[in-house]
Amino acid sequence: MGQQCGQVASHLGADRVYTVDIAEEKLDVAVDAGLIPINGRESDPVAEIRDRTDGIGADVVFTAVGGEQTSMTDGSDPRAQAFRMVRSGGTIVPRGILTNDEIAFDSKAMRMKAIDIVHPLSPRGVSSTGPNGDLGTLAPQLVASGRISIEPFVDYELDGLESFGRAVEITTNKGEYGALGPAQIVVSE
Repeated sequence: MGQQCGQVASHLGADRVYTVDIAEEKLDVAVDAGLIPINGRESDPVAEIRDRTDGIGADVVFTAVGGEQTSMTDGSDPRAQAFRMVRSGGTIVPRGILTNDEIAFDSKAMRMKAIDIVHPLSPRGVSSTGPNGDLGTLAPQLVASGRISIEPFVDYELDGLESFGRAVEITTNKGEYGALGPAQIVVSE
């Protein structure tokens, strides 16, 4: 998901798009997509972004990591790292699904940094791209035109809704299945 967020940002005119991961194969795919990789096992991603932006920080940070995260502002959780790497007045777009019900934050730090946290879902559950558009329409167009690549992440194709349980199993245990991304179910007429 993070790779596709980065590709869309690049397509929509972002000057430099960095991607942070700890999986070397995902970073290799990022390079092929024109993104600038940062290996989170080899360096501190917050320091890297700060260094590469002359200490200012990123304008927008997508957090395409879910799981359990305890703090939005402190510690080493991905959302806390995003908070530290985004510039004052910047935007964080959380895209991963948290498994815990609550996430702590330092309200003074949030006020001082004046960042926006955007959850860009419409009532239909798709991200808006403007007054008359949404990602549910734009994403397939970008993939079909070849401007956004998802092919490196297609590890499994499952057929029919009866495959839903298997898709969830693969997605929640990606390492066990050697999957780079979530399983996709193909539903056809």
